[in-house]
Amino acid sequence: MKKLLPVFALFVVTHAFSQGQFQMESVGSLTFVSGHVKQLAAAIPAEKYAYKPQDGVRSIAEVCAHIISANYFFGSKLGAKIPTDVKMETIEKDLKTKDVIEKELTRSYEVLISAIKNTKDASLSSKVEFPFPGEFTNMTTILISLGHSNEHLGQLIAYARMNNVTPPWSETK
Repeated sequence: MKKLLPVFALFVVTHAFSQGQFQMESVGSLTFVSGHVKQLAAAIPAEKYAYKPQDGVRSIAEVCAHIISANYFFGSKLGAKIPTDVKMETIEKDLKTKDVIEKELTRSYEVLISAIKNTKDASLSSKVEFPFPGEFTNMTTILISLGHSNEHLGQLIAYARMNNVTPPWSETK
């Protein structure tokens, strides 16, 4: 029995430290990409927020509003409470000015990151209903949220460069 106690203790400690590993790594990745999204939103001049490379695609402001809306959507699927002043039905139409968009980007990422942090390992495989076909879980929701932010960061980088704005993290000094 004395020989089993250290083995059991090691198992318990290892198991405890592995709890939340996926969430911690996801939060790290999302924190990184959200930092880039927010830096780029700040670097783009307000008068360029209406820019779109062609008809039929989102403007810079609309891309940012879409990111914000998606952050709240994914956060809500993970159990987060959306701020009462956020109107999910019209958020992408309501957010137009640089100042409002920058504040809301920060707040929406805080909601999503908190939701990911608070997702328990035991609930990662819990089913989540999305408004499009497929089977989804809490883990899928986290993975999609990461991909979504990265996808639209790339779009914003392209839009910024088309407007002679260099992403702040890639400027040479």
